[in-house]
Amino acid sequence: MKLEIVAKNYRVTDRLEQILEAKTKRLDKYFPDDKTPCKVVLSDLGRQCKMEISINYHGTHIRSEVVGDTMYYNVDAALPKLERQLIKHREKLNKSYKMPERPAEYEFVSDVEVTPLKIAKTKRFVVDTMTAVEAAENLELVDHDFYLFVNVETGNVEAVYRRKDGAIGLLQPYIE
Repeated sequence: MKLEIVAKNYRVTDRLEQILEAKTKRLDKYFPDDKTPCKVVLSDLGRQCKMEISINYHGTHIRSEVVGDTMYYNVDAALPKLERQLIKHREKLNKSYKMPERPAEYEFVSDVEVTPLKIAKTKRFVVDTMTAVEAAENLELVDHDFYLFVNVETGNVEAVYRRKDGAIGLLQPYIE
């Protein structure tokens, strides 16, 4: 795996870099090549630290985000999340391609229960045409976490959402 460490308002020590390299190398068994990019973003939030680990493999984005007291604890919390996601993704591929299952030795997760996802409810609604600012105002009115709309400027379906810090974000999907 090709590890890239990015620090925002945080100084990366050599020891932390060594630990990240050693522990992320354990995930190499899920990827056949050594060129899979693994991006680690380290941020200082004042009294807490945030670690985001992202792996992009053939169009599949696997990501884990952890906030904790130290980066060393965050490493131990983020990697099991990543491994669970990798296991779920692998099992989904095995089912869709009907590949034979082979026993796996998991590094970070001791017991893994994969439950199939179910869609609990389907809801249909009309998507209004408006600007992103108007959609953000409507988000405030409906008191939801997100609001879908057709952007007047682009003609695409977009979404505004409430971020964890209280700010409003805009999602603009596109096809590559």
